[in-house]
Amino acid sequence: MNINFKKPIQGKYSDITNASDDIFSQKLLGPGFIVTPHDKHIYAPICGKIKMIYPTGHAIAISMDDLDILIHVGLTDKIRHKDLFTLHVKVDDMVNQGDQLLSLNFDFKDFDLIDYQIPIVFVQKHTLQIINESEDLFKLGIL
Repeated sequence: MNINFKKPIQGKYSDITNASDDIFSQKLLGPGFIVTPHDKHIYAPICGKIKMIYPTGHAIAISMDDLDILIHVGLTDKIRHKDLFTLHVKVDDMVNQGDQLLSLNFDFKDFDLIDYQIPIVFVQKHTLQIINESEDLFKLGIL
């Protein structure tokens, strides 16, 4: 499956194997990216349905056809507090690519990098190939 994936947040993207949490770095949930954000707004990377929102707001999943994407803010428990996030969607909402999903209500300088790095996971997929990349878009091959 090939998709056009809009980068959901501005920042530095690298392979998820660089995550400092073994669940993500060992791809136990699937392949993806780890993002060091430069911005505080997260947007829908694909058109789809909001499948899950964790009660604290730090994790959200979007579903499209045979694809689930998990966006998970933070690799520690330090920012998993509801008041640190503003949700712009709810479960079962249909979103278009580029719709705002979530805002981060904290200063990066108040936390360690590991606290707010963002894994983006293509859940239960086996491979992820970047076919092309531009400033705000990846063309991806996903199996």
